[in-house]
Amino acid sequence: MKDRAHAVAVIAKRRIYETFISPGFYVTLALGLLLGYLLIRGFVRAIDSSGFNYTLNPLYDLIGRGLSGAFGATFLDKLFAEGPFLFALYLSFLPSFLYLALSSVFRFGLERKVGAVELVVFGPADGTSYLIAGFVKDLLLTLLVLAAQLAFFFLAAAINNLVLGPMFFTSLVMIFFLAMAVYAYGLLTSVLTDNASSSIALFLCLLIFFAIIMMGAFTIVSGYVRDLVAVLAWLIQWISPLYYWGMSLAAVEYGNGGLFFLSLLFSILLSLALLLASHVTLKIRGVHP
Repeated sequence: MKDRAHAVAVIAKRRIYETFISPGFYVTLALGLLLGYLLIRGFVRAIDSSGFNYTLNPLYDLIGRGLSGAFGATFLDKLFAEGPFLFALYLSFLPSFLYLALSSVFRFGLERKVGAVELVVFGPADGTSYLIAGFVKDLLLTLLVLAAQLAFFFLAAAINNLVLGPMFFTSLVMIFFLAMAVYAYGLLTSVLTDNASSSIALFLCLLIFFAIIMMGAFTIVSGYVRDLVAVLAWLIQWISPLYYWGMSLAAVEYGNGGLFFLSLLFSILLSLALLLASHVTLKIRGVHP
């Protein structure tokens, strides 16, 4: 166990260094902050004497019409109740999140295909150490991205005479645990498939499927479609990281601290279960496809 922990630390440190010298990380981080800036600037320009009026800004007019049409006006009011920061936080995190998740899935699939992972495990490391190192790298870089976003939004709030609401700070925590479970799914798809393209395809299909089910629970639909979505949501909720994210959102909305921490605990348990499944699958399939 001690040897595996040491191997994880060494490999993760190297992977973090390689990410730091790659332009992709900085490009996606800058893109996310730019999105956040545009959303905050647009929100400020959409404020009149009666408050926030999304029709005053073309960007928010498009966003507002789309969200209110799909999820209802109440959802839109809740989303922007504390200003633009909650919406901007999720959108600005998305580029870095996708970069970290997809690059890890692609890299393990590629290195496994060409035999690089097999070469590493001939030394003091094993396949599980290599997997967990990538997982640790993604978590640490996610913390760095969230810290950069926090500093950026603090500055943006001060410049625009706005205040970061409590939902913004709890969302930072929720995003981290959501990302943790998604990264764990990325590892599992990497060991289930034989090449990088198949890993990414399976990973994206899983994310899209979970997102459709999650969005269907909020979308304004009725009759057979809503009943079907409800059944599917009930069947897959325990394996969907978005379900526990939604649970934490509901806990914050109703001021239920116990449910909030329980949802975070479930996210951790889901991540551990996925890591265990990845470990067992890798032991069965081996490191070379």
